[in-house]
Amino acid sequence: MKLYDAYGRAVDTGRLREEQAAPTFAGIRNIYSVMHPSAGLTPERLSAILREAESGDPYLYLELAEEMEEKDLHYLAVLATRKQSVAQLDMVIRPASSASEDLKIAAMVREVLLDGTLAMEAFLFDSLDAIGKGFSAVEIIWDTAGRTWVPQRLVWRDPRWFLFDWINGETLRVRTLDASDRESELEPDRSSHFQGSGAGARSGLQPFTEPLLPYKFIVHIAKAKAGLPIRGGLARAAGWSYLFKNYVLKDWVTYTEVFGQPLRVGKYGPGATENDKQVLLDAVTNIGSDAGAIIPDSMVIEFTEARQQGSIELYENFCAYLDRQVSKAVLGQTLTTEMPREGGSRAAAQVHQAVRRDILSADARRLAATITQDLIRPIVDLNFGPRPRYPQFTLALPEDQDLKVFADIIAELADRGLRISQKTVLDKLGLPEPQAGEPLLESMRNTSASATADQSRKA
Repeated sequence: MKLYDAYGRAVDTGRLREEQAAPTFAGIRNIYSVMHPSAGLTPERLSAILREAESGDPYLYLELAEEMEEKDLHYLAVLATRKQSVAQLDMVIRPASSASEDLKIAAMVREVLLDGTLAMEAFLFDSLDAIGKGFSAVEIIWDTAGRTWVPQRLVWRDPRWFLFDWINGETLRVRTLDASDRESELEPDRSSHFQGSGAGARSGLQPFTEPLLPYKFIVHIAKAKAGLPIRGGLARAAGWSYLFKNYVLKDWVTYTEVFGQPLRVGKYGPGATENDKQVLLDAVTNIGSDAGAIIPDSMVIEFTEARQQGSIELYENFCAYLDRQVSKAVLGQTLTTEMPREGGSRAAAQVHQAVRRDILSADARRLAATITQDLIRPIVDLNFGPRPRYPQFTLALPEDQDLKVFADIIAELADRGLRISQKTVLDKLGLPEPQAGEPLLESMRNTSASATADQSRKA
């Protein structure tokens, strides 16, 4: 049976056993960073990097986004907070329906993803790299040792090894030196998009790339705004704060070196020789690091205390302002990352936390939809064939209300005769339905009554 992915592309099961985006030692996909665009970054250079990404080659932009996370501790912290808040949510796989076949499929998917050896939490975190860079690509390494197709590993691939289609700006492509004739196999009508003729028309305006193999990649797009995916990453907006903060930090460090320690003034007498002056100069220069020096008895070193508090606050306030803007962009608020000097109220904190929960919910829904389409659908199609509906992957958010209160209310309503769907309650609590023959929990009252009845029968 011929399989087609969600985009209508034919699936070549023979090529699913190879790694399409594996790193190479000296090719176009090596692991080393040699450009270091953050070194000596200027407004003109940053503008050029962003324009280059818009024009179709985001290599420098993606490398800059990586270096921003390594060099700006505040950006790293708020971005990791947003990713970790999603990665630690409970993973739930719901069947497409209550039919026996759909229940069987959901059980198989649940066993592979949640009960197997896949590091799903790490995979969720890696997929959310898209929040900063705009997209992430995780390659599926399939295990076909048995009669089933199951993911053996989910490998995050460096985003620098990919770029978007130069025509629509949304279809991700992998960089390669061996595109050859694969272009026409994966996208037969591709060459008609370009002008030209002959073998070169297959690569068209975009050489050294090829389309991603169907059922090989989990591509997550996380847009901070509407538009092209490469322009939707938070690193694009945070890059300007990163640039200006670097300027301020450099000035602050220079200022601290000069005014952070007392000014040392050496005085020599009228009869001092040039050698005496050089000895005094060396002593004044080195006393800050050596914490000691010897000079002739006729010479004096005085320490003058530096008082430049106003300038220090200027640097600190500007850095704090830029950090607040980054917190707003990543988390939607600032109160959960730092407390203002004038203090804050509990009500304000709750409002800020609610804004952050909205972002958490949106991230969880988008990522769950990506996993359902790019991971669960391939597993089902390769093992059971195409289906009209597929199991749904969801990330369960913690409820605001106390679950014990909810359970007590349900119990009281049930005692009063209200008919309540068991499935609705299980879904609310995030619990799966019990399987046939599976041991069930019973109330203490029922257990005691059963034990009393057994004892009566024995007597």
